[in-house]
Amino acid sequence: MDIREATRADASSLVAYLKVLAAEPGICIPLTPEDVVTVEHERAILEDFSDSPRALMLVALAEGQLVGELSLKAISPRRAIAHVATLGMSVKADWRRKGVGKELLAAALDWAPSAGIKRVELYVYARNAAAIALYERAGFTHEGRRRGFIHEGDAYIDDLVMSRWLD
Repeated sequence: MDIREATRADASSLVAYLKVLAAEPGICIPLTPEDVVTVEHERAILEDFSDSPRALMLVALAEGQLVGELSLKAISPRRAIAHVATLGMSVKADWRRKGVGKELLAAALDWAPSAGIKRVELYVYARNAAAIALYERAGFTHEGRRRGFIHEGDAYIDDLVMSRWLD
């Protein structure tokens, strides 16, 4: 498996990947097929990440296909909170529990201090036990629960707030 920084050239692969992910029943990502952006918009997102010294988008490639992605981005340029970044990650269904998420997460956490990031926070569906366990093993701690934060079908689903302080 290859973990590398995403480039503009990855836009169409990312859009195709996100369409598959969004169509997955019971996916633990607040994304519907209607929310998936166009290739042009995805290129603009990738450009924004590339232009920012405090943002990183990684892709995981295996057997010639995109099998995971991770984004880490500082939440604000304000000095008081410039050290805080938000992380989001997904892994293709048939590649889960095979170390993809672990490798993506390790690469992002290794990079973060070079960008002045000291605190990484994330939000994870309360029902996503595998992801929660991965984040706990990586040193993330629970900070709270956002009740009914995600609307899915007829249900309102909780998610958890987790964070990790980087030394």
